[in-house]
Amino acid sequence: MGIYFRWFADIGKLSIFIRMKKLLAGTDKGLLEFHLTNVWKLNTVHFTGSPVGFVDADIRSGIWRVTINHKHWGPKIHRSLNAGRNWETLTSPGFPKNGHKEKLPAVKKYWTVAHGKADNPNTFYVGVEPAALFKTEDNGKTFQFLESLWQHPSRISWTGGGKGSMDPFLHTILIHPEDINHIYVGISCAGVFESLDGGDTWLPKNDGLVADFLPHSMPGVGHDPHCLKMSSQNPSIIWQQNHCGVFKTENGGELWYPLAEIHGKPNYGFALTVDNHDDESAWVVPAQNDDLRIPFENRLAVFHTNDGGKSWHEQTNGLPQSGCFDLALRHAMDMNNGHLAFGTNNGNLYYSGDYGEAWQIISQNLATVRCVRFVDEMW
Repeated sequence: MGIYFRWFADIGKLSIFIRMKKLLAGTDKGLLEFHLTNVWKLNTVHFTGSPVGFVDADIRSGIWRVTINHKHWGPKIHRSLNAGRNWETLTSPGFPKNGHKEKLPAVKKYWTVAHGKADNPNTFYVGVEPAALFKTEDNGKTFQFLESLWQHPSRISWTGGGKGSMDPFLHTILIHPEDINHIYVGISCAGVFESLDGGDTWLPKNDGLVADFLPHSMPGVGHDPHCLKMSSQNPSIIWQQNHCGVFKTENGGELWYPLAEIHGKPNYGFALTVDNHDDESAWVVPAQNDDLRIPFENRLAVFHTNDGGKSWHEQTNGLPQSGCFDLALRHAMDMNNGHLAFGTNNGNLYYSGDYGEAWQIISQNLATVRCVRFVDEMW
C-alpha cells in the first residue's frame, strides 16, 4: 500500500490518496475479496456459497461484473457500480425463442465477460456455452445475440470442449484496446475467430496452430485454445495456451508459431498470463498431460519467459515440490505490475510480489478457484 500526497496551495489543504491493491478470487463457493496491507487478508465474501464462473473488474469505470453458474437456478450476471459494495442482477442473455428455423438451446453457462475502453462503459460482451456471443450496448439492460458466429459455416465441425460436456463453449473474448468492434474469441473446440465489425462477420484465425488429437493436425477449424492473452503494449501480439502447447502470434492471428518447449517438460496446461508492461514476458503453469492433469512429477512449478517464449525458467520458490495435485484453470492466473497470483482446482491460492521469483500461500482452504483478478483502487 502506498500513500500519495498532493498540496493544494490555493486552499492550503493536504489531500492523501491511498492506493489499495485488491485480489478477487472467484470460487465454486463465492467471490472472495482479499486486501493487501502488509499481508493479504480476506476482507469480504460476495455471493457466499454460489459458484462464480468469471470476474470482470474495470477500475477505469468502477464496474465489476460477476457470472454465477448455478446448477439449479441457471446462469446469472451481477454488476456492482461501486467496487462490490452493492450488487444488482442484470438481464440474463439467452438465445431467442422465436424467429429461427432451428430450435435454439438454453444457455448452460456464462464463461466470460469482456469490456472495452472506459469511453464505452455501456458496451460489453458475454461468451457462453453452447459456444455463442452476446453483446450489450446499454450496460446489460438488453443483449443482442450475435447470430453470425452461431451460423458460421464451420460450426458443423465444432466439438465439445471436455469437462463432460458435448457442447463447444466460448471461454475467451479479447477486445482491441483502440476499437471495441475488433474482437477475438477463443472456442473449445473450434479455435480462434476474429471480427472487425462488432461481431457481424467472423473469420477463423488458426494458421500455424497444431491439434495433434485430430487425424489432420493442422485444420483450419477444430483447435482447443485453453487461454488467450493480448499484449497490453501491442495488441497484434497474442499469446495462447493451447491443448497442444504454447503459441504466439505477432500479426493479430494471421499466423501462429509454437514457442519453445518448457525445458523438455510438458507444456500442456490452462493458465497463462502476460506482463502488462513487457511484450516478451509471460508465465504458464503446466500440467503433466491431458490424461494426468496434475503438476509434472507432482511438483508445482510456474514457468516464466522474458524473451518472448524462446526460453523458459522454472519458478518454484515457495511452491510445494512433492505430493502436489494442483491444476491452475484457464482464468485462474493474473499479473499486475510485478504482482502475480494463481488459484487451483484444490482451493489453493498463491501469490508473488516479485514477478514469480518467490511465492507465498494466501489460502489453502478455498473451493475450486475459477478466476483470479487484481484490482487497484485509489481514494
